[in-house]
Amino acid sequence: MLAGVIALALLVPVGYLAYKIIEPPEQPIVPRPSATAADGCAAGVTADTGECLGPVTDVSTLDGTIQEVAGKILAMNREVEGQPRYVRMVLLTPLSVAPAPAASAISLDQVRFSLQGAHVALRRANTSAAFGDKNAPAVQLLLVNQGSGQPFDESLVERIVTLGNAEHPVVAVVGLGSSFTGTEKMAAALSKRGIPMVGAVTSATSLSAADFPTFHSVSPSNIDYAMALQDLLDKNPETLPRNGIVVHDRNDDPYPRTLTAAFTSVLKDYVKFPAQSFTGGTVGNPAMPRVFDPIVRNLCSAVKDGNKAKRLQMVFFAGRVADFPSFAEALKERICRSEPLTILVGATGFQLSPQQVTLLDAANVSVIWASSADAPAWIRNRPGTPAGFPDFLKVYRDEEKYPADSLDDGYAVMYHDAVASAVRAIRMAVGRDNIPTADGVQTQFSNLALAHEIVGATGTLTFGERADIDGRATGKAVMYRQLGGTPPRLPADVAPYLTR
Repeated sequence: MLAGVIALALLVPVGYLAYKIIEPPEQPIVPRPSATAADGCAAGVTADTGECLGPVTDVSTLDGTIQEVAGKILAMNREVEGQPRYVRMVLLTPLSVAPAPAASAISLDQVRFSLQGAHVALRRANTSAAFGDKNAPAVQLLLVNQGSGQPFDESLVERIVTLGNAEHPVVAVVGLGSSFTGTEKMAAALSKRGIPMVGAVTSATSLSAADFPTFHSVSPSNIDYAMALQDLLDKNPETLPRNGIVVHDRNDDPYPRTLTAAFTSVLKDYVKFPAQSFTGGTVGNPAMPRVFDPIVRNLCSAVKDGNKAKRLQMVFFAGRVADFPSFAEALKERICRSEPLTILVGATGFQLSPQQVTLLDAANVSVIWASSADAPAWIRNRPGTPAGFPDFLKVYRDEEKYPADSLDDGYAVMYHDAVASAVRAIRMAVGRDNIPTADGVQTQFSNLALAHEIVGATGTLTFGERADIDGRATGKAVMYRQLGGTPPRLPADVAPYLTR
């Protein structure tokens, strides 16, 4: 059944919204496949998978599992329309998955978590001063389906641009899905039109303000992830491995390509063996275990080095998580399985199923994961918990009743902070009686510092130092998480790395 539909009553002063819950008649959500061309793409673009890309104004076109949260966002947008002053922000992200057996960039669960985080940020923006002056214009968050494979299409860019008008302009685009070639092309097109962007989980170093001047991201870059792992290894020489090798996907895919470069340069003191490559599956079918057979043989050769002090102890994995289970399967069958290996990765959402974690244990392997979030630890108030996380959690879990375990992979908090950062810039770009423009919002990103920092769910974020360099936030907490029970173990209560 649908949770209570959120209604907002306009109060004085203008721009402040009071929040209350109205129980609607019971209407069952009917599960259905993601929107396809058969449903009609009158105002959108039809992807090769048959998905409809473009604006979403009717939740019935979405999968049943995300209809409720999408409906909450659309309901708030309708309430905002009753105000004389408001601007529009576009949430561009995958809102569908590819029909089976094709794979998708993110799962429907991750789509739902992303929407839940974005919804909480939108609610906080329009009902409180959490992200700036509540008397400033309200914000609509328009939903645009980027598609399961995030393909680039110029007509989709035009649809985004035309969602605004002179009175209610589109002043920012947030989300942007994962780091794919289509994401880079979309960033180039939006930057060319002067529209500010805030990526949520886009870590590829090639997505940078140096190339796309209006690009920003709350995600650590792949260089940040590598620097976080370097910091961890530097500070724990007695307990963590010393000798590593890079295993990377050789596809021309922005995420593994730039993560490989970051590992190779930043972690050069720990890379003791020649890099090994494989052809990963990216968004298509994942790589099979046999793809890793030659690599595993070489790993065993390095593990059996005659000089024990020089033997291989760890692998820096630069590939998509979809390919990792096949790598773990190949490692389980290696002839040197008696020697433990530690795999180090950097990503948002490097989640494995319980069965896959069991596979790690059978392979005598553990994963140390530099992550953009660690909500389970933050809920326990672990040292290093971001100052803004409790306020976020109060709305997310206690008021909206979103399940706490939907925070585990980091998508909800990252999408929340992407929306929050854009709202903070919007609120700074306006005088009391003026409507901000995209250009004005872009200007303010370099001022998001000091008195104007963003107290986000994943850190106290500033953009001033890096706004015109790579567009990444500083002050972002990078957490260390471990999967599998094989030693060595992460030190207890290891402090997070803060991007700088």
